[in-house]
Amino acid sequence: MKRFYSLIILAFSLQVAISQTTHQVCISEVYSTGACNSSTGVFTPGNLTIAVGDQIQFTTYMVLLGGYNGTHTIVFTGSAANNVSLPISTNILAPVTTVTTPPFTTPGVYPMECTHSNHCFIADLIEGWPCTGYSVTVTGSSCTADANFNLTASTVCAGTTVNFTNASTGATTYSWNIDESEFSTSTNSSYLFSTPGTYDIELIADGGASCLDSITSSVTVVEAAAAGSDNTASLCNESGSSIDLNTLLSGNNGTGVWAETSSSGQFDSGTGVFNASGLSAGNYTFTYTVAGNVPCPNDVSNFTVNVNQSPAINLNLSANTLFLGDSVYVDFTTSGLETGATFAWGFCEVPTLASATPFYYTYGTAGTLCVCVEVDNNNGCLVNECETVVVTDASGIDELTALNILVYPNPTKENFTIDLSKVDVPVRVVINDNLNRVVRNYEMQANSILQVETNGMSQGIYQVRIEISGKTLTYPVILQ
Repeated sequence: MKRFYSLIILAFSLQVAISQTTHQVCISEVYSTGACNSSTGVFTPGNLTIAVGDQIQFTTYMVLLGGYNGTHTIVFTGSAANNVSLPISTNILAPVTTVTTPPFTTPGVYPMECTHSNHCFIADLIEGWPCTGYSVTVTGSSCTADANFNLTASTVCAGTTVNFTNASTGATTYSWNIDESEFSTSTNSSYLFSTPGTYDIELIADGGASCLDSITSSVTVVEAAAAGSDNTASLCNESGSSIDLNTLLSGNNGTGVWAETSSSGQFDSGTGVFNASGLSAGNYTFTYTVAGNVPCPNDVSNFTVNVNQSPAINLNLSANTLFLGDSVYVDFTTSGLETGATFAWGFCEVPTLASATPFYYTYGTAGTLCVCVEVDNNNGCLVNECETVVVTDASGIDELTALNILVYPNPTKENFTIDLSKVDVPVRVVINDNLNRVVRNYEMQANSILQVETNGMSQGIYQVRIEISGKTLTYPVILQ
């Protein structure tokens, strides 16, 4: 939209005046009384005064005298751009003919001449006066300001800067406005559109001396797609370990689509759930894509899940029931240990220790106690394992230790000996495996020595239980 301004400063407001007048003039043969009428417009002899931007409309009717057919060419000396041609006819049935000059743009006095001047008269209702000899006086300011500009795009995404290139002529200063608010007075300008909506961009070109022109174009701003912020997470690869990646989303709009860019084979793109159970340690990567509305592109956020190795430990105690003062052999196997992994052992009583290899432990109190361990892989992954141990207070058992019962060799790779030679009463010997199954059972006489054959016994820890007069001593034997 273009607007021409006439500048009147009153209480700091800009008043806009838009006017263009068409002056009607009747052309007739001399003395063709009644050829013109008031609706066409009549003028008395003299010069015609108009303003810049005005036009002149010439109208002719059929004439009864003179017998002239042809065309009147009306010439304005000094303003050739306003010259026009007007066909006429003596045919009484000929229609009215009309021609309008272009707007007069430059102030001045322009003599008017007409070809065949003896047939071309400016007429009123009664008489006519020759066109030749008339002049047109054009008054008013010579405003040549023409506002115009080009823009890089009319529909953009929020967050886009639009550049405006000035193509105005006849102006020296400029005012750029967005929704009636000025944002720049530079020749060329730009604007960052951050909020969706439709905005009117107006350029006012000022040629000085109250000569203003403006033009307005609209810019439509579309909301940009937002997939949100990138994010990371850590996870252990123990059994049942998983994460819903939707919980990592932040700052997104709209509904997006999940995809894995690594190759775990354990990601559900429909739900966004990643199952890390049993995966190799390492980084697994994913994307979340939100589609943009034209002209906005899609937006993508990136997610990395660092899967760490979880440790595993299996306990294999030499016994789960023993007498106070007996030792339990804490045997165990591990897998998935990282460098720097640590062990923290507890026994349901005050003593604690750290050991990465199997060990013996003797309880100082009786009761239902335990062997517990926490293995920390030094990477955020740890595991806890526990087994119950029942410790019985067998008061009076100490005197049996004075019998000096020997079990050797221990550990052993084959047969081993139980020396009962200092026990002067019958003895019962029961040997259990690590599942507490009886693998050997002996009834021994007093002062005897037992040779235990290990044929058919697999490697592991065995409990040798020696029952003497209703009391029991337990010796763990390791068969390698």
